[in-house]
Amino acid sequence: TTSCYGRAGNMKLKRFLLRYYPPGIILEYEQSGITKSKSIDLLDLRPDSDVAALVKEIMSREPLVTPRKLEQLTALIIKLQQKIGQAEKNQYYLFKVLRAHILPLTNVAFNKSGSSFITGSYDRTCKVWDTSSGEELHTLEGHKNVVYAIAFNNPFGDKIATGSFDKTCKVSDDSCEAEHVPLWSSETG
Repeated sequence: TTSCYGRAGNMKLKRFLLRYYPPGIILEYEQSGITKSKSIDLLDLRPDSDVAALVKEIMSREPLVTPRKLEQLTALIIKLQQKIGQAEKNQYYLFKVLRAHILPLTNVAFNKSGSSFITGSYDRTCKVWDTSSGEELHTLEGHKNVVYAIAFNNPFGDKIATGSFDKTCKVSDDSCEAEHVPLWSSETG
C-alpha cells in the first residue's frame, strides 16, 4: 500500500471494503491508472463508540475520504459496530480438552456440519472425533513420519485425506474399515 497524504489530487477513491476482523475499512483507490489499497484500522471500535466523531477523525486524516463519502462511511462504520455487538453476544467458552495423541498436534479440521473433526499429530496418526461427546471414533495409522496435513472431502465429509513427511498422501473412507490406502507417493508417482 502507498501513503496517500498530500497527493489526493491524482488519486480517486473507487470503493470502501469492510473488514470485520480485525475491525477496519479498506480504501480501494486508483493512482496513475493503478489500483491500490490502504487500510484504516478501527481496533478500538466498540458498540458504544461515537460514530460521528470517528468519521470526522478519519476524514481529517485521510484525503481520499471526501465530504461526498461521509454518508457511505458512516453507514459502513455503523454496520461494523453492529457486527462487533453481535460478537459480544456469542462468547466462546472451553467445551472440552482432549488429550489422546502422545505427541503434539499439527492440524485440526472439522467436517462441513461440524459433527466430527480430525486431528493430525507428530505421533504419525490421524484421529477422528465426535464433536458433541469428544469421543475418539477412529485412529488412522500407517504413515511412517509426522502427519502434517489433514482434510475432509467437503461437502460430503465421507473421506479423509492425510499428508505426511513420509512423502505420502493417504485417504480413508468414513467407515474406516477400508485400508488407509496411499493415493500418491513421491516414490511411486
